Amino acid sequence: MSSIVVFGEVQNGLLNQASAEAVTAALSVRESGTEIVGALIGSSIPVGVFSIAGIDRLLIADDAQVTEYTCEAFVSAAAEIAKKAGAELIIIPHTSNALEWAPRLAARLNAALVTNCTSLEREGGALLATKPVAGGAVQAQYAVSSELKVVTLLAGAFVPAEKAAAAPVEQVSLGIINNPVEVLETISEVAGDGPSLRNAKVVVSGGIGIGSAENWKIIEDSAKSLNAAVGATRAAVEMGWVPTTKQVGFSGLKVAADLYVAAGISGAIHHLAGIGRVKNVVAINSDGEANIFSVANYGVVGDAKAVLPAFVARVQELRSK
Repeated sequence: MSSIVVFGEVQNGLLNQASAEAVTAALSVRESGTEIVGALIGSSIPVGVFSIAGIDRLLIADDAQVTEYTCEAFVSAAAEIAKKAGAELIIIPHTSNALEWAPRLAARLNAALVTNCTSLEREGGALLATKPVAGGAVQAQYAVSSELKVVTLLAGAFVPAEKAAAAPVEQVSLGIINNPVEVLETISEVAGDGPSLRNAKVVVSGGIGIGSAENWKIIEDSAKSLNAAVGATRAAVEMGWVPTTKQVGFSGLKVAADLYVAAGISGAIHHLAGIGRVKNVVAINSDGEANIFSVANYGVVGDAKAVLPAFVARVQELRSK
């Protein structure tokens, strides 16, 4: 029996949302007689963490050799899982780690690879994979007909599958991995008090129009008041106002928030590539011709430093009624 293997990713003992989205993607292209196999790589993996509706069985490579992420170790473990599952399609959330190990896995398995996909379909014997190209200005569709295919999925491209009872679990044994890399130290960035940017329902994002590092506090205070995540443009990150983990765009995170408040953001194409799945965009910019207004549901022409606090105050007033 052929299978679709969906790799999940566990962070701080919790399954990230992109893993549940990957299961939905697998279900959308599942054919009769094909099983969906969940897969996890790590050490001391929590029991039942990948309990998602649609998974027929779960393969786990729980081994001390993959306690810390290294590319070679993960590729070796993933290759063993794919072999055991009889995979014809491998789906991986497009995380920072997968950006490194997924292409190497495809090369090791002599598989076709399409990264950063926003849509998957079946047509005849081919898999149709759609992804943004040219900085997000164009959506390209690739027809893949090779025997084994590897795809990575853009976060937010699919609705996450629901939780369910745990599927049967099988352990995958790993031989000795010849790993040339040793992790000496892991330094975790302080997460902050607000919600995760990747999964946030509300995001307050700032750009170069905020004006200075001192003014960036307006973005952070507004996000805190709205219980929102903080986002930023590449320009704001390059100015050193905010860490790279807050960058939204083609070279940063892609968000799928219900509400995205863009303050002082011009709307460069590489930033818009990160908010294509947002349901509602509120744009605040002093330039009425700014490109951000082309994707905004609501817009205000004005100084974001003055308009944003007033907007937040009004939202809080309405919430209190």
